[in-house]
Amino acid sequence: MALFGFGARGDRPSVPSWSIAFRAPDTQIEFEARLPSKNEGLWFEARFSLEVAWNGAGASARARMLAEFQRRIIGAASESSVGFSLGDKGAAEAELGCALFDEEVFDRAEVRDHKVLVSLTVDEGDMSLAKELELLGPRKEIQAAVHRGRMERVRELQRDVLVDSVLARVWWFEQHPDRLGQISEMGEMLDEMLTPPEQVGGIVNGDGDGGRESTMDAFLAGLEEWERPAMVDRLASILEGFERADLAERLRRQWVTTAGTEAGA
Repeated sequence: MALFGFGARGDRPSVPSWSIAFRAPDTQIEFEARLPSKNEGLWFEARFSLEVAWNGAGASARARMLAEFQRRIIGAASESSVGFSLGDKGAAEAELGCALFDEEVFDRAEVRDHKVLVSLTVDEGDMSLAKELELLGPRKEIQAAVHRGRMERVRELQRDVLVDSVLARVWWFEQHPDRLGQISEMGEMLDEMLTPPEQVGGIVNGDGDGGRESTMDAFLAGLEEWERPAMVDRLASILEGFERADLAERLRRQWVTTAGTEAGA
């Protein structure tokens, strides 16, 4: 008596040829879905084709599994597509194809074989917008760097030039030696831009906030008027002892100017 599964193929059971007639017919379905892209708010339009060869399952079981397959295909495709911009449509299709081929949801006894195909399309308007967004990032970085450079230059002028009326005029003349006849007119404009003495400390400290007093400014401002000159001299001597005559001179100039302003008031 011949037994199926034994014989030339060893002890691996075989499927009797007559059972093929009882297999469920292959199923092929197509469906569409929108898949997220790396460009926030912009989507791929995806069209899927799923073909399943069954070993045997009832109609209701096949319908249930097909719904599960479809849901998992869309989920797995979304997980992969989100890593690609709309401009990388070809690379996204290739990655989705590999991901769906290895999808474990098809590893079950009822499924003999399967095939999943995916095709992506991108709206032309969305593609143009995606390109603009990709360029906008580098543009913003460049603009921010330019702005930081300009503001640093402004702080340098406030700190090193616009602290003294004479110094500001000399600086302007050095920049425009052929316009000496305008120095009086420009000097008045430069005077309007002089950095208030109480703000110089914040700029020198590099905090970028001219409205914030330095610790030294706050200390000197809190002294009685008659106490300041002696304290300024002592602090200036300390700075000179550390070979910072430039800061000592700036300190004297700043607080002598402040004392003169208060006396005039």
